[in-house]
Amino acid sequence: MPDDTPLSPLRRVLYSHSNAVRVARWMRRDGIDTAIVATDDPLQPWRIVEATTINQDTRACA
Repeated sequence: MPDDTPLSPLRRVLYSHSNAVRVARWMRRDGIDTAIVATDDPLQPWRIVEATTINQDTRACA
């Protein structure tokens, strides 16, 4: 999809950070430990993944 293709209002809501937070909260209520990560994909800038245990050498930034 070209970069200049207009996005629908629904797509803008669905790919927002606030929607990713909302969906992650639903998943946590169902017992799934989640994390939200940023991607380089303009159509999916936020991805919710199942959180894993990290070791001491792993670093995260916000």
